Amino acid sequence: MSDSASPGAAMGAELPISVAAVNDYEIIVDGLAGMLGRFPDKANVCERIIVGEPIEHPPVDVALYDTYGRIGIAAQAIEQLRRHRHVRYVAMFTLDVTAALVDEARRAGATGFISKRLPAQAIIEALVRVASGEDVTAQGASTNPALDDLDWPGKDRGLTERESQVLVLVSEGLTNPQIGEALFVGHETIKTHLSRAYRRLGVRNRAEAVRLIFGTGAFERFRPAAEALDDT
Repeated sequence: MSDSASPGAAMGAELPISVAAVNDYEIIVDGLAGMLGRFPDKANVCERIIVGEPIEHPPVDVALYDTYGRIGIAAQAIEQLRRHRHVRYVAMFTLDVTAALVDEARRAGATGFISKRLPAQAIIEALVRVASGEDVTAQGASTNPALDDLDWPGKDRGLTERESQVLVLVSEGLTNPQIGEALFVGHETIKTHLSRAYRRLGVRNRAEAVRLIFGTGAFERFRPAAEALDDT
């Protein structure tokens, strides 16, 4: 695991820390909350926030923002979380912790940058450090990644999280180059993800994939009032 922290970090956080699982797909939030809930001595999942809903059980030590389905890192949502009077710190949770993602998320106010490719134990430890006031970058690969415990639209049909995420953005009308820019990956990589997703779903092209996505409802994004989270 590659890991770094700011030199002026706080001494520690009182355990268990309070964590909010954040995304605007309920299946993503539920999977994330389930994974975190395996470590009740270190983290209490006090909130499951669908972006746009109010925070009902303050305070939150760390809002763990899952980037699934977002264009870029959705700086506006991170900024809203960071400004919220009941949220102390914001951490970004993503497949690949790249320099571009970290830079953009840090400008939006995040202080934690955590890869889903890490094991759940390493993710919890990184969250505790974020709650202590550290600037943490935690990334790497594992034979037992948190991805095994998480959930996303289409996982039950064999889709990887990246393939699922690409299909979500296709259904929202983005072109391949736009999706590549949104996910910080190359155009050819997007084409590869799409061709594999089509095979898994048994569809032949983009139009059939979009019809399937809207027909099943599994990929439907929850869309509450945008201003509900902006409680400063």
